[in-house]
Amino acid sequence: MYNPEKEISQNITLDQVFQKAKRVLEREMIKPGQFQYLYGEEIIRADEEYVFEKEAEFIKKRDPEKERVGKLAAVFEGIVHEQAELNEWLGSDVTTIKSSRYDDIKNGVDSVAEFREGPVATSYLAFAIDVTFSSDTEKKFERIRGEISRGELARVKYFVSDHTGFMGELKMIPRVVVGADAKTVKELSELWLEKDNKALANHPIQFQILEEILIQLRAFENYATRVKHHKLAVKFENSRKLIERIMEEKKMTIEDFGVRDSVFESIRESLRSF
Repeated sequence: MYNPEKEISQNITLDQVFQKAKRVLEREMIKPGQFQYLYGEEIIRADEEYVFEKEAEFIKKRDPEKERVGKLAAVFEGIVHEQAELNEWLGSDVTTIKSSRYDDIKNGVDSVAEFREGPVATSYLAFAIDVTFSSDTEKKFERIRGEISRGELARVKYFVSDHTGFMGELKMIPRVVVGADAKTVKELSELWLEKDNKALANHPIQFQILEEILIQLRAFENYATRVKHHKLAVKFENSRKLIERIMEEKKMTIEDFGVRDSVFESIRESLRSF
């Protein structure tokens, strides 16, 4: 039988760390109500009803195992969202913006990583943060492959830029999947709840995340070129070069142990379809 008291360690439960992640994500989440002047009350109400209906469906389908996986996913998302900025897991010039629940469900974007390149210019990389297991990654990449084939990229309806102050819909942004397995998430959870900032700042998971992003951008760039969507290929190329630069800079100060978990291998395997 499922027992949340034994999920993380002898000292930390899954529910404890999940509650912290929930607080972080809810505090950071974009609220559609901020956009009433832009979209109007009727559109926002319709989007909120869509979220309500989907949430009700999720509750009906809930079972203990899916609930455990969902909590681990939320924990990993909360950790990455916070650590990407706090300890610069994605480099020194990134801001992570937690998407609205609508964009999470409807558009499959959990967060937007906003990279600032110089005093004015800003580039965007949208990424879905999931604890993905081998059986999960294939559907995620089928969606991305379909988008590229149609000449599309991810969109975020409710977005506020931390750098430029832009408020509205963000379109045509590269989508990547970031994942870690349950063992890795549990290890990070213990450090996170114990506020071991030094260990988190130097944790090699940041290299796995960056490499996951990098190998996807390479695959998507090549695929976009093959299907003759050259504008998309340029977007992927620019994002790839950015991630390559961040990885090289990190290796000067933090050791990359080269260890990658089972979800990384699952992501790499799924990219063979590109």
